[in-house]
Amino acid sequence: MDDGTPDLDQRTPLPVACTLGPADGPARLLRWQRLHDTAAPVARLHDGQLEVRYQPGPGVQEELADLAAAEQTCCSFVAWSVTEVQGHPILRVTAPAGATEAVTPIAALFGAGPQTVSQ
Repeated sequence: MDDGTPDLDQRTPLPVACTLGPADGPARLLRWQRLHDTAAPVARLHDGQLEVRYQPGPGVQEELADLAAAEQTCCSFVAWSVTEVQGHPILRVTAPAGATEAVTPIAALFGAGPQTVSQ
């Protein structure tokens, strides 16, 4: 009996999309740019995970944590986390299992491609 419900195997996945409103984009990009200008990040993409290491400094860890939390809200198709390793704030953006390409457009914004390091 066909009840009109699509078969699970025939459903298409939801598109990867950011929900940030157009009016919010420029302000968010400015915050990222200011952080990059002051904290000289080095970005690396490997196996569906973007890692961005920042130079320590006043307010860097806090701003990075605030930005990552904001991005998690609007770009929840990947996981955003902030840690600290040997005094360096580290941003990690991780793609879901089986969808490593989901992080690629974000990595490009940070200047990172597969197996690359950028400043």
